[in-house]
Amino acid sequence: MSTKQTILIVEDQASERDALGRMLRSEGYSTRSASSRAEAIAAIETGTDLVLCDLRLGRESGLEVLKIWKEKRPAIPFIMMTAYGEIASAVEAMKSGAIDYLTKPLQPNNLLVLLNRFLPMRNVAVNSSDADGSGLGRMIGHSPRMQEVYSRIQRVAESDSIVLITGESGTGKELVASAIHELGRRKDGPYIAVNVSALPDSLVEAELFGFVKGAFTGASDGRQGRFLAADKGTLFMDEIGDLPISIQPKLLRVLEKFAFAPVGTNEEQKVDVRLIAATSRNIAEMVDRHEFRIDLYHRLNVLAIELPALRQRPEDIPQLVSFFLKDCSQRHLRSKPAISDDVMDFLMKYEWPGNVRQLRNAIETMVVMSHNEELTTEHLPNYLSGGKVGPSELISQIPGTLEDLERVAIQHALKRSMGNRTHAAQNLGISVRTLQRKIKQSGVDF
Repeated sequence: MSTKQTILIVEDQASERDALGRMLRSEGYSTRSASSRAEAIAAIETGTDLVLCDLRLGRESGLEVLKIWKEKRPAIPFIMMTAYGEIASAVEAMKSGAIDYLTKPLQPNNLLVLLNRFLPMRNVAVNSSDADGSGLGRMIGHSPRMQEVYSRIQRVAESDSIVLITGESGTGKELVASAIHELGRRKDGPYIAVNVSALPDSLVEAELFGFVKGAFTGASDGRQGRFLAADKGTLFMDEIGDLPISIQPKLLRVLEKFAFAPVGTNEEQKVDVRLIAATSRNIAEMVDRHEFRIDLYHRLNVLAIELPALRQRPEDIPQLVSFFLKDCSQRHLRSKPAISDDVMDFLMKYEWPGNVRQLRNAIETMVVMSHNEELTTEHLPNYLSGGKVGPSELISQIPGTLEDLERVAIQHALKRSMGNRTHAAQNLGISVRTLQRKIKQSGVDF
C-alpha cells in the first residue's frame, strides 16, 4: 500500500479551492486547504509534500507566503498560480524560490504534468499500469514498441549513467524519467525536475546552479539550484534541446566534474546527481547547425531511450481511450460514457501530431461537453473534425510526408483558434514554445 502525497492548496476563492481539491483527490493525492496568508503559514508544520499557492489572496500576496515557506521549509516544492496578466510577478516568484508557475484558468493536464515532475511517484505502483497491468508506472500500452521501451527502462534503471530520452512532444518522456528513478538505486533520494523550455534564458543558470546574495539585481537572499536540490537523487531536465548555448559549457563541466559554482561566486560545490535529460528536438541536427555543442551531446547520449509517436503504436489507442474516459469522468464527476465504433475508428486513424497528450485533451473535451451515455462523432472536438473535415480528408490534400502532415495540422489548429497560438498549442497538445518553433521551422504562414 503506498502513501498518498499531500498537497496544500492556498486559494482565497472557495469555489476554486474546492474544485482543485476534488480534482487532486481524484488523482490519488491527499489535500489540505488554506484561504489566507495566516492559514498558509500555520500549515508549515503539517506534513505537506507540495504547495499550490495563488499569487493573489484577497488583499494579501502569495509572494509573502512563498518567502516564509522557503525560509522554514526550503525543500518543499512550491508552485505559484497566477492570472495571464501577472506573468512578471510569476517570474519574480521563481526568482524567490517557486519551482514553477501555472496560469489561470488552470489546465488539469498541465498541473498533473508538473506534479509528476516534482513529486516522486509514491502513489503509483511501478511494476504495473493503472489500466490493466500491461504498462509500466503511469505508462499505458501493450504494443511491441512500448514493450521495447519498458524493457530498456528496466535495464537503464540498473545503472547510474546519464540517460537521454527522445520523442515527439506529448509522448510521455516525463513518465519515463519518473519510472527510471523509481526503479533505480536512487529511488529513496530526491527527484527534481525542471523544464528548460519554460524558463526565460536569463533565469536558466540561476535555476540550475543557484545563486548567492547580491549575485544580481533583486537577489536579496541566496538560493540553491536544482542540481544541489537533487543531491543523492535524480535531476530530470526536460526539453534540454532548448538550453541556451551560453549555458551549455557550464553544464558540460558539471557533468564531467560533478561540481559547480553558484551564480555570483567562484566557490564550487560538489554534488552526487544522476541526470536524466529529454528532448523533442533532433539534437544531432542542432549540432550540425551549431545550435548545440557536440561535446555536450555526446556526454548526454550515453544511454538513449526513444519513445514512439502515438501514430506508430495505434494498437494502444483503445487502451488509452478507456483509461482516459474513466479518469476524466471521475475527475469531472460524470458517469463513464460508452464510445461509438465510428468515434473509435476515427481516433484509431487520426495522426495525433500532439500524441498521447492531445488524445487525452480530446477525450476530456468530449467528456465535459457531452451529457450523453455514448460519445458519437458529433461530440468530437472541432479542432479534430474541423467541423466536417476529418483527418482522411486533410491527408488527401497533401503529400504523404510527416513534415507536410504536421504543417497542415498546425495551419488547421491556427485557423480553428483564429490565430491564437496559445489555444492552437493546447488543441495540438504541445507547448506554445514548441508551436512557435515548429511554425518557424515549417514556414507556416497564417
